Amino acid sequence: MTFLVVDTPSPYNAIIGRPGLNLLDAIVSTRHLLMKFPTRFGMGEVRGDQEVARRCYKTAISDKGKGNVLTIANVELRGDMEPERPQPVEDVLQVPVEEGNEEKLFQVGSQLGEAEKEELITFLRDNRDVFAWSAEEVPGISAEVMVHKLSVDPARPPIRQKKRSFAPERQQAIAEEVSKLLQAGFIREVHYSDWLANLVLVKKANGK
Repeated sequence: MTFLVVDTPSPYNAIIGRPGLNLLDAIVSTRHLLMKFPTRFGMGEVRGDQEVARRCYKTAISDKGKGNVLTIANVELRGDMEPERPQPVEDVLQVPVEEGNEEKLFQVGSQLGEAEKEELITFLRDNRDVFAWSAEEVPGISAEVMVHKLSVDPARPPIRQKKRSFAPERQQAIAEEVSKLLQAGFIREVHYSDWLANLVLVKKANGK
């Protein structure tokens, strides 16, 4: 388990999320300040102190503790703490879809037999029309297969969020992504006078 150590006063010694609790097979009771988890020596227990917990809670919500709040926006994982992506079990070979065209490549396993490798490459090249190399080549998905919708309560009034400011590099990334989706026909411009949500940028697996 990888922990992020923060140099700031806090009523907590450690915060363990669901993945960590699942890894430990732990059961937590906040009412009893108790955590139980199996070990090879039997059932392990971690017990809290009710009096200390109440004192820490009061400190956290008091004026004394408000000046020491560390917002999650200021917490960034260091580069060496990023989780490692799964790696292929074997080396892969880059095979061009068409001879002499190095822009579009397939990846095939290097440990395949020669006959099996040639058969796979031939099959992929014969069916290259089903692959999409850019957003413009994706024709779309039928609503019978998959559809996204917002489960909005009609009794609740819509809310316009305050516009969020982005750094210049993020603003450029947003403009490029929106332009790409517009050209592909994935989205279209609409105007909502009473409903607006801010954009959320998510880092892809390749780091973009």
